[in-house]
Amino acid sequence: MKHDPKVITLALDLYFKGVSLRKIADHLKQFHDITVVQTTPMRWIKKYLKLLSKYVEKHQADVGKIWHSDEMTVFIKKNGEKKYYEWIWNIMDAKTRYLLACQVTKTRFVDDAKKPLKQAQEVADKRPDIIVTDGLQAYKDAIRQVYYDRSALFPNPHLRLKDFQTKPNNNIVERLNGTFRERSKVMRSLPDQVSAAEFCAGMQTYYNYIRPHQGIGGLIPAQVAGIPLDFTGNRWMKMIELAVEK
Repeated sequence: MKHDPKVITLALDLYFKGVSLRKIADHLKQFHDITVVQTTPMRWIKKYLKLLSKYVEKHQADVGKIWHSDEMTVFIKKNGEKKYYEWIWNIMDAKTRYLLACQVTKTRFVDDAKKPLKQAQEVADKRPDIIVTDGLQAYKDAIRQVYYDRSALFPNPHLRLKDFQTKPNNNIVERLNGTFRERSKVMRSLPDQVSAAEFCAGMQTYYNYIRPHQGIGGLIPAQVAGIPLDFTGNRWMKMIELAVEK
């Protein structure tokens, strides 16, 4: 890449903090005297997130046994069609705030719910003792089909919330959804299904390895999950350098 790595990683960080591509280009012009078109930061983002998504798969997160799952809408805009919405499913570990799964589906049926549940189990390399969800009916059969274990302490780990006020609640994953909306509302809509999947993969990397979390004392979820990386300074650059070396 012909541009300074600090400038590229700055663009990545601004993007995932909710700054639009137009404003990123303006920032680079004002403060770094670098002129780029709006599509250039997006090319950087796609290039390096693809590299990082493969790198983070090599690490095993040491997560707890209580997970939270929730779903949110994301708007998609396809050529020749009106804007419509699909669903982003997030599953988070309560202990470390590590985002175990992030999947995009067109509907919210049982088969859709099973996709993030299976991804979370693969990432954690275990099943949860408890998985907390909202009242969506699809979770009932999906969790039983994916996680039911007659020999476990809790054969069916599903804990379905009655309302939003009673504890335990799903507030930690609701706050995660708020972080996603900070980014997605700037874009207004995602171009297509592929971009939605790329968006999820990028947010998962950002949330787990870059963003400090107040709920865990300002630490990074991957840090709490025992992943042996240096989380000081420019985390984007350090991770990219390690990914290239690997």
